[in-house]
Amino acid sequence: MKHYKNCVEDVLEAILYAQKKVKKDDCHTSCQQSINELLGEKRVKKNTIPFLLYCGCEPFKGTGVATYSCHSKKEKIKCIHTHIFKIKELNKDCAVLELLDFKSDLKDKQPKHCHSKHGDACHQLDHKNLDDLVGTGICITVDLSCFCAITCLPAVHL
Repeated sequence: MKHYKNCVEDVLEAILYAQKKVKKDDCHTSCQQSINELLGEKRVKKNTIPFLLYCGCEPFKGTGVATYSCHSKKEKIKCIHTHIFKIKELNKDCAVLELLDFKSDLKDKQPKHCHSKHGDACHQLDHKNLDDLVGTGICITVDLSCFCAITCLPAVHL
């Protein structure tokens, strides 16, 4: 495994390598601890290292759209906002990231972390159970040159 140099792209490459090593399917916390936990001998079905990215001094908030049907059988749209991501692909300076969210936030009609006074990353994360983190199936493509920092959460099973 390539040793990274505290660069966002290098850290994402290491995370992607670790995730692919434990799962062949492509689609005090630190990134190194999370990578070691994922690759360590105590692998208990963990296959993902969730992370937050920073542009400037602020955590990056990704937005995507999902569709669903309700009782009327008409397709509706739900907007998903999150600060938490899973790396899916890495190609030069671009990455495909899956938006991750907590089960409780996905059930809310208006997630609390969407609005400006509740829009920070800590509000989305505070007092949440890490095991309730889920993939949304929504992916975005980002230019990695836009980011200056990354924070990893502990490894989880998604």
